[in-house]
Amino acid sequence: MKVAQVQVAYDARDVAVSGDGKYVIGGGYWPPHFVIADAKTMEPLKVVSTRGVNVDGEYVNESRVAAIYDTPMAPTWLVAAKELGQMWQVDYSDLDNLQITKINSAKYLHDGFYDPTGRYFQIAANASNKMVVVDTKTRKLEAMIDTDKKPHPGPGANWNDPKCGPVGGTTHLGVGKVTVWGNDPKGHKDQAWKICYEVETDGAGVFLRTHPKSDYVWIDQTKHPEPAIQQSVKVLDKKTRKIVKTIQLTTKKGYAAVHFEFNKDGTEVWASVWNRADSLEPNGEIIIFDAKTLKEKARVKGLYAPTGKFNVYNRVNHVT
Repeated sequence: MKVAQVQVAYDARDVAVSGDGKYVIGGGYWPPHFVIADAKTMEPLKVVSTRGVNVDGEYVNESRVAAIYDTPMAPTWLVAAKELGQMWQVDYSDLDNLQITKINSAKYLHDGFYDPTGRYFQIAANASNKMVVVDTKTRKLEAMIDTDKKPHPGPGANWNDPKCGPVGGTTHLGVGKVTVWGNDPKGHKDQAWKICYEVETDGAGVFLRTHPKSDYVWIDQTKHPEPAIQQSVKVLDKKTRKIVKTIQLTTKKGYAAVHFEFNKDGTEVWASVWNRADSLEPNGEIIIFDAKTLKEKARVKGLYAPTGKFNVYNRVNHVT
């Protein structure tokens, strides 16, 4: 049953709820702004434009809002002003006197994820070939990590490496590679925000995903033009740092393998088979794998181009 609704933009991309559950924030690609609404009634309370001067000193009329995330350690949201190359930390504790900290970094900010502590936010700056790290406690830029062409972690992945300790990783839109960096400045200071290692894949990808209880990181290769590669996914062993399995999800013409999500306890991995062409038929699938044996368990059929899918517990608790 529909309780309330609001249109925050003509073209909207992301949404988040405040930590206290009082407010919802939605970001627009067009118009370039974000809207804060009452979480119960959906009544708009604030509309804030993201037009402004970018990190190069140029005025940008269309700075789209990409990622929006609540911050576990403060009554704030992080809003990625894509074309400005700025992360905006928006404090919702006093909407009448709204405070926004604008943190300069690099262009174009797109998707990101937290480190295991929930303090540091790691987000891709696609056009700059960098991963940007923001400290949500100090509300300042923590680091910028040079990567290969067009990093794109999607919901991201954190895990423990035998040598570097806690690490984060990303795929790339422009090259078949996974880049892994240290993200534990407190316990592993020497490795923090430095590249730990890189692993080559067969093609450029859009998403990678893991779970704290899993031994593996799953990697897609959706951006590669060759069907057999874009239909296949790679499985990386966290301990050996090696690709241990390649799984081709489909051989159907015009289909690609994309995006992963674990269930709450980390025993299953859900992967999408997505029809790249426009289709009126519900012919996409979600394939469910055993996270330990890497064997297929089941298929959910009759879906329209399934892509992102998210376990509610994992998303709310930033399980990556």
